[in-house]
Amino acid sequence: MTLSEFKQGSVICDKGELLQHLLFITKGSVQASFGKQIFHFEQGDVIGLSALNTGSHIHTYTAVTDVTVFPYPYEKFTDLTLLLRDNVDVANRLVNSMCRQITEFLQYKSMLKQRADKAYALAAGVYPQYESMCTRFAFASKKLLGLSDIIQASVSDPIEKWMHDYYTEMKNMEPALQKTFFRNPGISLGFVLKAAEDILRISKTCSVYQEHLEKTSKIFLDDSKHDLFALIAELHISSVGIKGADDAIEALMAPLNEFIANSVYIDTENYQERLQQYTESLAGGRKASQPTDAPDISGLKQNLADSLYSILDYSECSEEIRNKFARNLQDFTKLPDRGSSDDIAYSLRRDLTAVFYDIYKSVFIKSLNDPALPTIIKMFLNFGYMDANLAGHENADYLYSIADSLKGDPSIGVYTISEWLTAIYSGQKEPSRNDFDEDYTAYIREMKTSGKIDAKEETRLLSDVEGKLLFEMEHVLPIVNKITFGRMSTYCPLFSDANVQRKLETSLVKPQMLKQTLDEIRSIDFSAYTRETLYSNPEIGVPKESVHMEFLPDFILMPNVGTRGAMWQEIEGRKRATPSRMFLPLFLMSEIKPLVIRLTAEFRWEMCKRIQGARWNDMSDPSLTSEFFDYLQFYRSNRDLSADAKSSVKAELLRAKNVYKAVFVSNYSDWLLYESNGSPRLNKFVRKIMFSYCPFSAPVREKLALSPQYSDILKLYEMKKQQREKRLENTLQKVSKLSKQAPQELLDELEYLKN
Repeated sequence: MTLSEFKQGSVICDKGELLQHLLFITKGSVQASFGKQIFHFEQGDVIGLSALNTGSHIHTYTAVTDVTVFPYPYEKFTDLTLLLRDNVDVANRLVNSMCRQITEFLQYKSMLKQRADKAYALAAGVYPQYESMCTRFAFASKKLLGLSDIIQASVSDPIEKWMHDYYTEMKNMEPALQKTFFRNPGISLGFVLKAAEDILRISKTCSVYQEHLEKTSKIFLDDSKHDLFALIAELHISSVGIKGADDAIEALMAPLNEFIANSVYIDTENYQERLQQYTESLAGGRKASQPTDAPDISGLKQNLADSLYSILDYSECSEEIRNKFARNLQDFTKLPDRGSSDDIAYSLRRDLTAVFYDIYKSVFIKSLNDPALPTIIKMFLNFGYMDANLAGHENADYLYSIADSLKGDPSIGVYTISEWLTAIYSGQKEPSRNDFDEDYTAYIREMKTSGKIDAKEETRLLSDVEGKLLFEMEHVLPIVNKITFGRMSTYCPLFSDANVQRKLETSLVKPQMLKQTLDEIRSIDFSAYTRETLYSNPEIGVPKESVHMEFLPDFILMPNVGTRGAMWQEIEGRKRATPSRMFLPLFLMSEIKPLVIRLTAEFRWEMCKRIQGARWNDMSDPSLTSEFFDYLQFYRSNRDLSADAKSSVKAELLRAKNVYKAVFVSNYSDWLLYESNGSPRLNKFVRKIMFSYCPFSAPVREKLALSPQYSDILKLYEMKKQQREKRLENTLQKVSKLSKQAPQELLDELEYLKN
């Protein structure tokens, strides 16, 4: 085979490219990039050894100079046998190159572990010192949500120490001895095979370390500016002039700056810009400050003082509203029982609630164009916080500490209320339906029909982003905030310590907590959030086929301390292929899993009604709602139910005030929490309906297969499933016979059926 040449700067092989040749470098230099690390290859090295086990390159190889290589065809390990048997020099070169590459990888892995350990030690040491200094210098410390999770994610090293010593000794072996030792092709082939497995393990470990360091780096310096650097810089600038603060905080900042400056996972330009801003602000503060012997503390910590008036000033409300609201809040705070049903407490809650939402609208709209939103304003928008005396000083300190770093995670459908309203304003989300089940479009058209607006105003409002935002804040936010609070008669939207029954830190609903809960539910009821739709592609012989697609809900965290959730709407507008919307309190005073299970049950019921339309309770078109409706309506004459079972159904209906949906929600909760673990709670009739429309996932079915309560239902389910799988496999075979590529939608559907 002829030699191949590559010009300087050209890519020889890309990461992920299939391994088709081993490339023996006969001239020139090559660099191999792995993440942010560069490995160097010279004459005598072999490109492709790290890909022997996977069949695809884990590096991108680039010519540093003009490069000449000898390509040796490669498909599988046995292709090396002939090469190693006929040419001892080639065998020696393969072994040498493999030893050098694997020892470099091991050295890089050791360096990554040292960096990870240093990051862990720094994060674990700096933040407690920061909290201590905040207490010392009378400032409320701020928390970085996720800090403890990232610290605990420190990676343990799975690569044994002997491996480093073994390959180092092989690399340093006397050339003559090495050549003699590897003269036997079986030995050299075995060595290369084992080394290929080891280098794959080492590279995977390096990737884990790289991902860990990249994630950890955001705690130290992040584009969002909610990081350790920002916390300590803010404390340093704010405490200028306090005796002892300057030297103490400067000593705390020094190791942090050193780590950030030497981290390859932090944007250098961003760091230099942030460092310059910090240095200039610190210099300005030092110039303006006057010496003092002690911090000035007047009851509240100084950065929480007068927060009520800071919010009222920001809202730009009138002097009359400002004074009346402040007076009412003061009277409400002094009440011995803020949840009392007497006239005074009721009147104060009503008046505060009415003005609160007017202030909220003004503050939020103004905040949209504020690039440096004050922490107190973030507390107001996301927590309903207005005053430290009403909230309780300890609670106020905690809210302040998390306000800047509080985030949802839109990528998994979790939004804080300010993120949600911003998404509506930016057009990423449409407004929710109001309490009359009207979406924004229907609401505007109803106004046009009733003569409140003309056709021109209708056209303008339908595309008006601020109009959509106001619709959400006026027609959805107040009612949903009240529902999720949980106690309708004593509701007041202001954050009050009277409503806090658990520690705020443990009751805070976090995105990963919701994701984990949803994953647990889906691991039992795999079809909970799937929608059936039709796939058609006549060109490949698929005229029509049913497939399932999953759309997980959007969770919006409301600014309250509450006990309930609200499954608000099952789809967005009229589009079925959209997420449902569920609202939860930001601080949940009850357990999250049972609550999300109930919301999932409500979603299943409402989604079935949406699909079935007017025939949702018509048994001529069987569905979850129609069968359940028929079961409850005619349970007295149901011969499959025993007398005890009928008495139980009657009691359920009494508890649910004869609301069939409420009975279903209760039964669904038992289905997931108890029946899935083999603990019977439902009668056999309900169990059959549940298995027909809310079947358990494959692992749960396997666990229940030996239970007599489920054996017959399982056999029927498996038979139907196998029939459906067979039909789908036949369809895929027809596509294959036409020499067409199988559509991913049908492959996904087959995988779905196997669940």
